[in-house]
Amino acid sequence: MTVKFKMDGNLAIATFADGPMNLLTMKSFYGLMEAVDQAIENKARALLTLAEGDHFCAGAHVVENFLGQDANFARRMLSGAIPEMHRFENLPFPTIIAVRGMCLGGGCEILQLHDIAFASETANFGQVEARIGTTTLLGGAQRLVARVGLQRAKEMVLTAGIYDAKTMLDWGLLNKVYADDAVEAKAYTFAKRLSEGPTVAYAASKHMINAAVSHGMGAADLRLADAAAGTFATGDMVGSVNRFAKEGADILVKGLLEFKGE
Repeated sequence: MTVKFKMDGNLAIATFADGPMNLLTMKSFYGLMEAVDQAIENKARALLTLAEGDHFCAGAHVVENFLGQDANFARRMLSGAIPEMHRFENLPFPTIIAVRGMCLGGGCEILQLHDIAFASETANFGQVEARIGTTTLLGGAQRLVARVGLQRAKEMVLTAGIYDAKTMLDWGLLNKVYADDAVEAKAYTFAKRLSEGPTVAYAASKHMINAAVSHGMGAADLRLADAAAGTFATGDMVGSVNRFAKEGADILVKGLLEFKGE
């Protein structure tokens, strides 16, 4: 088993378990997607992705994935993987990832499918596919544009460079950087909090953010009425507004509202 899965309350946790390098194969990629299926079946309200071993993912397993393969193989592989990537990005709950060690190639692309990315201080990142004469195969090149900007995306992909966590935090690939022995605990606490939040509202917000990135702000605005209207019918919003009316603004300031994700 290359990806382990468990539920912790409302939080789904997927863990790559092929250390120490966790080289990405089609088996491990689809193992993550099977974890998504399990998260949905278990009505998860957030997903946290971790990895055993010293490295989150040191890149693709080049020999297993590519040796002796041709363009027809690549088309078949990508025609299956691309819809799964889109499905992951559009999950109706927050996705969080915690990275230690190397996060290269496909590992860096897996990171970019998540909503929130935490990393350890000694982690390293890179889209290194040009080193074996190919392009980013899980959409890393195009996704980097939204995260680090056009020029930096081109630099990362064309040079196949490896970058430290501080640089990636400064460039916008990461949300937070923590000490090596603290990053997973910090990510867990963050993910656990989101798993107890207003899940329907999170889904609506993700939908509009993703629409803005993919199609522009105008397209997101056109979807706003439907996306926002759905939250008005939820027990979470109705209950919160009623409590606000009865108890005042202190319940917001003190974080006293409770959500059931419905």
